[in-house]
Amino acid sequence: MTDTDDFDPAPTPLTFALRVVIGLLQGAALYALLRVAQDKVWPATTPELYAALLVTAVFTPLVASSALTRLRPLPLLVWILAVATICAALGWYDFYRDPFGTPGHAPPRVMPAQAWVGVPLILFIAQSLLIAAAHDRRPIARYRTYFEVSWGLGLQIALAALFAGTFWAVLWLGSDLFRLIKVEAFAKVLRQNWFWIPATTVAISVALHVTDTRAGMVRGVRTVVCNLLGWLLPLFAAIVVAFVGALLFTGLEPLWGTKRAATILLTAAATLVILINTALQDGARLSAAAPAASMPAALRLSIVAASLVMLPLVALAGYAIALRVAQYGWSNVRIIGTAGAAVAACYAIGYAIAVARRRIATSVLATTNIATSLVVIAIALALLSPFADPARLSVADQVARLKDGRADLDRFSFKYLRFDTGRYGVEALRRLAQDDNAPAIRAKAVAMLERQSRYDPMPEGERIGMIRVAQPPGGELPRDFLTADWSSEKASYLLPLCLKSASSSCDAILADLDGDGSDEIILDARTGEATVFRRTDGQWRYFGTLAGSNCKGVGEKLRSGQFALAPSQLKDVEIAGTRLRVTPYFDCGSIRATLHSD
Repeated sequence: MTDTDDFDPAPTPLTFALRVVIGLLQGAALYALLRVAQDKVWPATTPELYAALLVTAVFTPLVASSALTRLRPLPLLVWILAVATICAALGWYDFYRDPFGTPGHAPPRVMPAQAWVGVPLILFIAQSLLIAAAHDRRPIARYRTYFEVSWGLGLQIALAALFAGTFWAVLWLGSDLFRLIKVEAFAKVLRQNWFWIPATTVAISVALHVTDTRAGMVRGVRTVVCNLLGWLLPLFAAIVVAFVGALLFTGLEPLWGTKRAATILLTAAATLVILINTALQDGARLSAAAPAASMPAALRLSIVAASLVMLPLVALAGYAIALRVAQYGWSNVRIIGTAGAAVAACYAIGYAIAVARRRIATSVLATTNIATSLVVIAIALALLSPFADPARLSVADQVARLKDGRADLDRFSFKYLRFDTGRYGVEALRRLAQDDNAPAIRAKAVAMLERQSRYDPMPEGERIGMIRVAQPPGGELPRDFLTADWSSEKASYLLPLCLKSASSSCDAILADLDGDGSDEIILDARTGEATVFRRTDGQWRYFGTLAGSNCKGVGEKLRSGQFALAPSQLKDVEIAGTRLRVTPYFDCGSIRATLHSD
């Protein structure tokens, strides 16, 4: 018997049968929920209840099937009931905070949103901790047990998903074979909800059982994956150290100019955490009892460097978020980013303490991983509940900023309250719409409540602030362009955001492109190709895009007036009164070369 045999579950024919039954019951439950949603009958008519049932039906059977051979019957039953309760509560609240069918959502939500991200994370960590504790029969298990259980569970999930995908690839290949001889029955059966839903859930249950019976194979895959990823640590650690060193010469201004510094920095920190743990594995190679040569010096040095360099990364990410909060207040994204920064700080501080000694303290690294996993569960539960719901907190902060004057009324995003913060934002707008002490705020709140979609055109006053005339200097946009109704525009999805959103701006270039004595309008949003608008039959209409205007350097030339109007090289092709135009191929590389040579 090897030293890893005590981690292997003991699947039997009975557990296989139980897993198949669990898969069938899950498939039947999901099919029933789909049918009631399609037929619009109870419980689908009670969205919060429907969300609770849906999240429970998706995750609880998977947890039960995975833990079937890992926990004794009574703890297993208690854990399943706890999981069902957590899923139901979080699914219910997810719909409560952003109700199904709330006016203003386009289209209305039909499924819970945040729960699909937060619930799997919570359940994965909690199940790993629980199984490890049950295996060692103590509340805090050995770190080696946590490592074996968590990596085994993660790979089991990945392999089950791979098996389910391959299962369906085989079925669809089989249906194509029958189609070759004009037999469509097989393909029709595969499309039926009563077949594909339970077939998928049973396939996943079978995959979970097979990976249990082949625990040694899963362990071998884990060893290969960890060893391969571990050797990426020296490379990425060197890159991050060089980046931090470069900041000493470039300063922080280029970093803040990206508008996404915190996201990239936290992603880099998360990557370092993953790579450190793939190199560390269960910590045996770094223990005091292990030979000094058990881990290559390059990996040891990389663990030290990566652990220390995480501190400035996380500090910069936190500072970036703090700057944005000071400028614009809290938002959903900034609150979630702060939560991510808090988790990253736990890792960074713990890892830095662990490597600050002459010998890397594996006990501190292990304690940091275990403690931070509990922090992640606590933070995720808080964010998914009323306690620290990002929508609730951000709405309260934004409204307070508006009322005390910290937020400029003309630039305040009422649209954010209307369409991005669910119940809390809509209720706040309704309160503002009834505030007789602030008539200007009340008017904007009333106007926003009347909007049925975030893509409804903005009122004239908002558009004026979002569009700046770059050429000719001192030019003005025609009033009928600012008051134009774009809701009936067939190509409304191609309109620049500055016509639809107060959070986006455009530069306008006025030029007579057709030589009729009247200017057309080119809107440059600095992303994608510039759009051209032309007055037709007395009304402004979207005409098309300026091909090649998204090439680097072209926009700057347009905005600075360094362009000339030239006749078309080719004539149009007219068919039944419709003109077809040749759009030449644009090579941005050659355009950049031409611009640099001027």
